[in-house]
Amino acid sequence: MILPRESAKALAMLMLLCSAAFPSLAEPINIPNIKAVITFDGELNEPVWQQAKHVEVNIVNYPYENTPSPVKTDAYIFEDGSHIYFAFKAQDPNPENIQAFIRDRDDAFSDDIVGIKLDTFNNHRLAYKFFVNPYGVQNDGIDNAMTSQNSDLWDGIWDAAGKVTTDGYQVEFAIPYRELNFEEGSDIKTWGIELLRLYPRDKVLRISNIPLDRDNPCWTCQMAEMQGFEQAKIGENLLITPSIVAKVDEERDVYADEDWQSDNDAEVGLNLRWGITPDVMLNATINPDFSNVEADAGQLAVNKTSALFFDEKRTFFLDNSEYFSSPLNLVYTRNVTDPDYGAKVTGKLGKQTFGFFMTKDNYTSLILPGNLYSLPDDISDESYSGALRYRYDVNEDLSFGLTSTLRSADDYHNYVNAIDVKYKMSVSNTLIAQVLTSDTEYPIELYDKWCPNSGAQDECYLSSMINKNEGAFTDQAFKLEFEHSSEDWTLRTQYKAIGEDFRADLGYLPQVDYNEFTTTVNRTVYFDDTLWSEMIFGGEFQTSHNDDGDLINERSSVSYTVWGPWQSIFDAVYSHEEQVGLRYDTNQTAIDNNTTLFELDYLDLFMDMQPRADLMLGFSSRIGDAIDYTNDRKGELIEFAPKLTWNITTHLELELMHVYAELEAESDFVYRENITDFRLTYAFNVNSFLRLTMVYNATDYNQNNNPDIIIDSDYHDNLSTQLLYSYKLNPQTVFFLGYSDNSIDNDFIGEKKEIKQNQRTAFLKLSYAWM
Repeated sequence: MILPRESAKALAMLMLLCSAAFPSLAEPINIPNIKAVITFDGELNEPVWQQAKHVEVNIVNYPYENTPSPVKTDAYIFEDGSHIYFAFKAQDPNPENIQAFIRDRDDAFSDDIVGIKLDTFNNHRLAYKFFVNPYGVQNDGIDNAMTSQNSDLWDGIWDAAGKVTTDGYQVEFAIPYRELNFEEGSDIKTWGIELLRLYPRDKVLRISNIPLDRDNPCWTCQMAEMQGFEQAKIGENLLITPSIVAKVDEERDVYADEDWQSDNDAEVGLNLRWGITPDVMLNATINPDFSNVEADAGQLAVNKTSALFFDEKRTFFLDNSEYFSSPLNLVYTRNVTDPDYGAKVTGKLGKQTFGFFMTKDNYTSLILPGNLYSLPDDISDESYSGALRYRYDVNEDLSFGLTSTLRSADDYHNYVNAIDVKYKMSVSNTLIAQVLTSDTEYPIELYDKWCPNSGAQDECYLSSMINKNEGAFTDQAFKLEFEHSSEDWTLRTQYKAIGEDFRADLGYLPQVDYNEFTTTVNRTVYFDDTLWSEMIFGGEFQTSHNDDGDLINERSSVSYTVWGPWQSIFDAVYSHEEQVGLRYDTNQTAIDNNTTLFELDYLDLFMDMQPRADLMLGFSSRIGDAIDYTNDRKGELIEFAPKLTWNITTHLELELMHVYAELEAESDFVYRENITDFRLTYAFNVNSFLRLTMVYNATDYNQNNNPDIIIDSDYHDNLSTQLLYSYKLNPQTVFFLGYSDNSIDNDFIGEKKEIKQNQRTAFLKLSYAWM
């Protein structure tokens, strides 16, 4: 294209002005190689910081569009061949307003924090993030530009310290190269980097060293470049972590009022992580402790039609877990419950990225999927589970991927193969597609369990899920998605079709025989110098059918979201929906003439705010029509979930959440469900804390208003408590000492409500990372 003389001059002037205003865009940041000894105390008194590369962090790119920062932030960078070092001086005109507390790692993203995002391959696919609060609390994770997902679950081993000063705060940290994947060599390397400060006051300012183009939703793609690292080596990148887990379990049958039965157990395990090269990693584990020390948050379970989803928290699966991501969730590792051993290889070679893992599991958990509901289930046999993911990046805009998963046990297998493509058509437009096939065989015990009359399909309770009683069965699935994301408008259109016999047992796909079309449109309005910083007006249409074309669901909704003072966000969604209930005859897979079509209207509300630095408040709720699935009728639902986080002191934090749900039909309640989640944490320092957790779940049923089912008890109460002392020198060198118990109550235990303890455990875990 040839520009007129005036246009060419204007473009040249614009580029010159951009270079002057944002020097990071004009040339790469050159990182010096300096040998020095750093004491991590937040003082920044070592002479080396005067020799380090200085970068100003002075651009507010959210909620404002690339405006000058109201506070001064200076960053300093150097490397020594084995680590890259960072220091920040974050000035504050009112240091008494600094929002920071001593917490467990990864819990300080709402604090004043400074840090970096680092793209070591500079290919705009993944970015590490490392942040530190004024007390030295570490926060890290991975941003995945391929799936637009940001995860804080990954934990690296790195050093950090912070200190509050009279004019703000200072932090310093060092990241070992062994924690990073990159291409090794003696040539000059170019990495992507963004230096960041989050400044939470009445609004949360995102302050950066680079401007961001709001028409480009990929922030990872807009990072500045830094160069150097000719001497960067991972060294002996071998991490061996032996562990011992000892516990005493006691259980009793409270219905028969029996004595406690005790079981003592101690197991030794070993984890290994070896950086074969800087961009190829091997993980292996033998007899691992894959239990979750931190209790999962309570979730509503009554009158739900899908198996519950829980986040992965286990180190073996989290390390480079983003290498296994694809458009549909084919690798949901919480399905692997109790493995004897496992091995994983992940890496990147040029334009190729790959990941592979295999585990042997003592237990085989499944999600039995359907088009109207899904159920968790299990097979008693031990099994093997494995996944392979391969991606080839043709260029920055085009990528192809291959995913294969397997699960195998006696008389059971599930194999899935999938190919996908992601094409960035322009800065704002992206196209994603995935095609899948599966091959599955269920064991006879599954049919004996759900199909009592010899597994005959016409008398099978779960015929809509199992529907095959001999031999293997196959089917296909696919997904197609288009997204437009610019400064003012977001449009997302998606179609996915999951065949009736398609299974992805290592993934989380709870619906099959399911074809869904969804389109969403959002209009964003930005404000400067007002109470409100951003508003979004949205609308969505979604419709789904089974393979025979029978309607399952059709929903239209309008939404309104606003960000305002007190770091607040308010969201309201009104929906009109047509939804079928469950089948009259569960022996038949048909939906038409075998279900009732309900017309529903309901309102979802959500709000979060922080009126003070030490207090966060929020709630979510749903009010309106709902289906009483157990009695196949329309009802009125009220769900309300307030929550509170109060930092009572710098060291002491209270978290309290309550969830209340009540379904009413025919002028009387059907059930009431209450969940109270209470957590009190005292952090001695950034490495250790003591936490008391109590989760109480109480469900009351109305036997007089459940005509279609037999209620065995008017109420079901459950109380779980846990007291945990945690010391973490780093994510792998840990000491846990704790006690947990569980208590239940219902009509069968006693004549009056008297919750009784049926399980208690004392446990200890010790692991040490040899590097």
